[in-house]
Amino acid sequence: MVSSPRDTATKAGDEPAGYLDDMPPERRALAKAHAALLAQTAGKVALELPMSADVDDFRRVLAAEAKP
Repeated sequence: MVSSPRDTATKAGDEPAGYLDDMPPERRALAKAHAALLAQTAGKVALELPMSADVDDFRRVLAAEAKP
């Protein structure tokens, strides 16, 4: 049976994507920082949208946030 990334991550510990331990430390740190920035922006956009917003509204506002 082939193990899924989720199974491997569980075996590697509590850290998300723990199965990527073979990634160079610098690259892993940059990936974590990028993911944190994306999560922060997505959270900000989600708080600004009305409850009636759909996924297209979310994508539109998120894309607008990403542009400098």
